[in-house]
Amino acid sequence: MSKPTLPQALSLLTRVNDKGLSSARLEAHFDTGLISDLLDVDPRKVNRAEFRKVIGHPEVLPIPTEKPKDKPTIVELGEFEANYDETIAEKIAGNADPKRIGWHNREWATDEKFPDSRKGKKRFKAGAVNFGRLMPDEGDDSVAQWCKDNKKIRATPKEGIDIALVNPRPKLDKVMPLALAGQFFVGARGDRGALCFILDGGERGLVSVWLRPVEQWYDDWWFLVLEELPSEA
Repeated sequence: MSKPTLPQALSLLTRVNDKGLSSARLEAHFDTGLISDLLDVDPRKVNRAEFRKVIGHPEVLPIPTEKPKDKPTIVELGEFEANYDETIAEKIAGNADPKRIGWHNREWATDEKFPDSRKGKKRFKAGAVNFGRLMPDEGDDSVAQWCKDNKKIRATPKEGIDIALVNPRPKLDKVMPLALAGQFFVGARGDRGALCFILDGGERGLVSVWLRPVEQWYDDWWFLVLEELPSEA
């Protein structure tokens, strides 16, 4: 058996160099004994494909499949009528039952922060959806995108107040906190505020939630979503 020649050694070094390995990575190959083991066997008797499987070569590893996202939880809330002729102030002032709206943020639950020029009445089928994970408000894989794909409308304050008025507690208790994310008040620094219902002190409150430009909704948020129904003749 002939001894290795200098050209063969140079060829081997060139192949190692072409791999772009760091000195530490190359040293690791020596330390594990892999190179020594390769030199101990007759390469003519080695099945390269099987060998690659054994060492976990990246070219033969199965392509990882993307884990399917968990489906969101949807709770049907029934049908209701939204009255756009009433202002937010009128809706709240007309409520005498604390089980419907126990208290509200007087600075935020206003027509000035959430103007709505629509008139008349519309009927909707309502639901609450929870994604069980962090969710961006807009863009890819967002709350807005899910609503678009599933032909849902995110409820605005007027619509949210109207459904609360016809669903006294304990109805809606299991879908709190409940965001009315169909309309935002935009602050000077780009922060956006929406109205939402929460449970606090045994009462249902109407308060605000801030969402900074890079912030996502936490996994405990529910969103009030709607499907418009045909108008009654």
